Amino acid sequence: MPRVSVIIPSYNRGDLLPRAVNSVLAQTFVDFELIIVDDASTDNTEAIVAGFSDPRVRYLKHSVNRYAAGARNTGMEEACGEFIAFLDSDDKWLPHKLSNQVSQLDAAGPDWVAGYTGALVNMKGGVNEHSETRPEYQGDVLPDFLLGRFTIWTPTFIFRRDLLDEVGLFDTNLIRGEDVDFYLRVLQQGKLACLTEPAVELFIEVDKGIADVSAECDRLLLQKHKSLIDAQGRFTASYIRAYYAFRQGERYLIENRVGEGIGALSKALVTNPFLPPKRYASMLFKLVRACLSKLDAAKRP
Repeated sequence: MPRVSVIIPSYNRGDLLPRAVNSVLAQTFVDFELIIVDDASTDNTEAIVAGFSDPRVRYLKHSVNRYAAGARNTGMEEACGEFIAFLDSDDKWLPHKLSNQVSQLDAAGPDWVAGYTGALVNMKGGVNEHSETRPEYQGDVLPDFLLGRFTIWTPTFIFRRDLLDEVGLFDTNLIRGEDVDFYLRVLQQGKLACLTEPAVELFIEVDKGIADVSAECDRLLLQKHKSLIDAQGRFTASYIRAYYAFRQGERYLIENRVGEGIGALSKALVTNPFLPPKRYASMLFKLVRACLSKLDAAKRP
């Protein structure tokens, strides 16, 4: 039985998948199984995976597309390891990622149920195309996570597999935000360990055309965790809801939907106006950029 089950969901990324797989096979920690879940790809994904002869690689394929939540669930249902770690098919791990996290959780003890790390972020189409995240939040961090004070990138995450008996699998009703929902359930079970140094390299494209889907998924997420949010107290609960409204406004502005962006921002201000000033500065920048983009589009013949 391997100590770690690594799960890579993939959909039509046969050209990028080798980078992710090779980064797992190059880990200094070798006691793992790698489960690749092909989410009904129509490209050459199966042939690409067949080219890896390492016996630790397992290949599963869906007959229909089940999105990220469904693909990760398939992997977790098949996982045999003491720990489960995720990697997206277009990202990669740095060589000591697993070794450092397993050592940290072994030393920390069973109360520490999961861990995450810093990351190198390549954001195509973003304001900062290359950046680093160096998180510091650890321990009992559920309130901080609810408040949006830090981010857990899925490829940095590792958790104890026996938690699945308590928290269940990913919610397949959430096309977006399924990871946040899962983390909220995990963080209610114990402490989160943090490795500040980047251990993952992320390759991200700014999503467009997903604002409406994200709004619906945020609504479902907030409704699902209403009791947890309300238990944080009236002011904190209003802050959390304002944060989600504010974030939705940013998504609208990315799509140059200025009116809806201003509407979401107004909702955030009414709900709780005390978000950090840097968030308002970021929103103002996005608003100006969206307005300029619309003016530019209007001038074109």
